[in-house]
This record gives sequence, C-alpha cells and structure tokens, in this order.
Amino acid sequence: MRSLIKLAAVAALAVLGPVATAQAQSMVAPMVTSNMYQPTSSAWDGFYLGAQGSLIGMKSHESAPGILPPPEQLLGDIGGSAGVFAGYRYQLTDWFVLGVDAEVNNVATQFEYSGLNYGALKWDAAVRATLGYPVAPNVLAYGTVGYSWGRFDLSPSRGVTTEFTAGGFQLGLGVDMMVTQNIIARLNATWTHYGVNNVPGGGTSEPSNQVVRAGLAWKF
Repeated sequence: MRSLIKLAAVAALAVLGPVATAQAQSMVAPMVTSNMYQPTSSAWDGFYLGAQGSLIGMKSHESAPGILPPPEQLLGDIGGSAGVFAGYRYQLTDWFVLGVDAEVNNVATQFEYSGLNYGALKWDAAVRATLGYPVAPNVLAYGTVGYSWGRFDLSPSRGVTTEFTAGGFQLGLGVDMMVTQNIIARLNATWTHYGVNNVPGGGTSEPSNQVVRAGLAWKF
C-alpha cells in the first residue's frame, strides 16, 4: 500500500512540477536589461511651430539733451506681446536635448516719463540655442542663450520720427510639456539687454527687458 502511495506521489510531481514552476516564473517581474529597449528616436526630436503671448517688463537708461534733465533717467513700463515661434530639437542622450529656437513678436509696451509716453518697443525677434534636461518623459526643462533684435520708437518724446533697431544678448529658462504626441505647451522667461545705442537726433538709449511667455506648439 505504501509503495502505491509513493508511486502516485512521484507521478503527481512529474506531471504538476513543470506547471507549478512555470506559474511561479510568471509571477516574478521580468528582468530589464539595457539591450531590451532601444528607441529609434526621441519623443523630443523634430520640428515644432507655435503661437505665444507674453508679459513684458521694460526699462531703459535714456540720455536726451534738452528733453531729459541729467542724470540719465530710468524709464519703465509693463506691457504685452503676441507672436509666433518655431524650432528644432535633437536628443543626444537620455539626459541632454539640444535645439535651436526662434521667435518674432508684435509688441504693445511703452516707456513713460512724468506720466507721458516717451517711446515704445514696436516689435522684437530672437534666435537662441537651447540645452534641455528631461525631468519626466513628457516634460523638458531647458536653458537658452541667444540674440534678440528690437525696433524702438522714441518719436513721442522727440516730436519727429525717431526710430532705431537695437540688438543684444538674451538669456533664459523654460519648461515645455508634451500634452499629446503632437501638442507642446510652453512657459519660459528671458532677460535681454540691447546695449547702448545712439539715437537719431542726439542722445543715447540703453533698453532692456524681462519677458514671461506662454504658448502652444504643434510638433511635426
């Protein structure tokens, strides 16, 4: 009788053993190695095109003989702008994303002196290089360095047409988020210094600004 029981137990183990082993293996999380997943392209790679709105804080050191009393006056105003931007990104590694970004904006802001309109920034444009770090699969934090151009109009203070284009270096920080596979939402801020410029008719102008932008882009 005992021999029969032993034979039955051996037979059961022979039949059920492989099934139990397979079941146990299926309950263990698979091991992931560096060779198992090799993406052919990054989610951030490619071109994008979008529209944005901005809040601008302006200031400028102005020298205008016969118009402003010495010393130079610091003039400031807060206004806004609307424009378009475009760019291209390429992911070098899991940690670095390089890119180039450009924008052009129609600006509505002005300088004021003694409560009067002294002049205005009419439009600006910029091109910049970007270096990004993916803080999440769909979120990219980045820094920018570039060059910006602005068209300034000081005609209200001079009484005659007084316009000039100034250029200067720009630094910035931002974050982009992929809302969907093709839609990118962005928020960034820049500081631009346009240098010291000779104003037609006499005097100098040294404008700078701080800009906060929010926009949406389509990724191709």
